[in-house]
Amino acid sequence: MLLKWLAAAAAVATAVPAAAVVLVSNPASTGELASPGSTSVTFFGPAAAGAADFVIQGFRSLDGVNPYQDTFTLSLNGTDVYSASFDLGGGGADAVFLAPAGATDSIVSFGFFVGGEASIHTPLTLVAGTNTLTFRYDGDAQGVGDEAWGIRALTVTSATIPEPASWALLLGGFVIVGAAARRRPVVLAA
Repeated sequence: MLLKWLAAAAAVATAVPAAAVVLVSNPASTGELASPGSTSVTFFGPAAAGAADFVIQGFRSLDGVNPYQDTFTLSLNGTDVYSASFDLGGGGADAVFLAPAGATDSIVSFGFFVGGEASIHTPLTLVAGTNTLTFRYDGDAQGVGDEAWGIRALTVTSATIPEPASWALLLGGFVIVGAAARRRPVVLAA
């Protein structure tokens, strides 16, 4: 009987609804930034698994892998976590050089010298307290009139956590199961 109660408790525990904690939500664009160049976002969070979702905007002619290659790098707290080169209007091949397991990207080039966009999702390992994401493009300086980039639709989340009401329901369920187990009469074998 105890096994049935433990199985029921485990089922209840896994059914607890959870919600991701949004640490940064910025749909606005940074506007055009020079390449090479960087921009950073600093935020507070828990020591937990997290994720960043954002769109790299390529204005005019950011190059993928070719003789004029431009390389995008995302760093968290000074450590590179994602690096790639995309054809965002400048030609060349798309290539990811560094990405954690679970990272995804979707690349769209609007045509030569017309720009493009790269939608990125990458897992992160956040530290308790202050975290800084740095978005950086490296390549030959060709001027904003030729190559420019920006970040838009940035969202940073931390791992899912059960909502307080769900914790209260779970605790209440354990109390009821414990009370029922305690009140059960003991039958002695004759």
